[in-house]
Amino acid sequence: MRPAVKKYLRDTILSFATYGVVLFSVNFFLHGYGTDGWLPVLLALLPVLPILYFARSVIVFARSWDELQKQIAFEATLTTFFIVGVGSFTYGFLEGVGFPGLQTIWIMPMLIGVQGIAMVFIKRKYA
Repeated sequence: MRPAVKKYLRDTILSFATYGVVLFSVNFFLHGYGTDGWLPVLLALLPVLPILYFARSVIVFARSWDELQKQIAFEATLTTFFIVGVGSFTYGFLEGVGFPGLQTIWIMPMLIGVQGIAMVFIKRKYA
């Protein structure tokens, strides 16, 4: 396994393990504390820090890719941008006629999921 892959896997596991611990700790604390003041706001934002570390690890890993890998990722990113963008834009119109609201917390998981699916299909084009 390449050193870049090892570092990426290590950083990904570390960031998601930390995310889980921080998320459950914050939820446990906020459940008994309430929502008044700045402390709950700051605590509610703590789970973002491990995700930022994960984002950094993705960028560092992407810098180790060759030109073909970068091209595939670029095409998958554009595809993801338009699928999620047009999908959420369209759903916004449906909300106007009574569909339930889409919480913004689901946008990042949709981006990650669609990116993964798009990568599979776009890689097949280059195989």
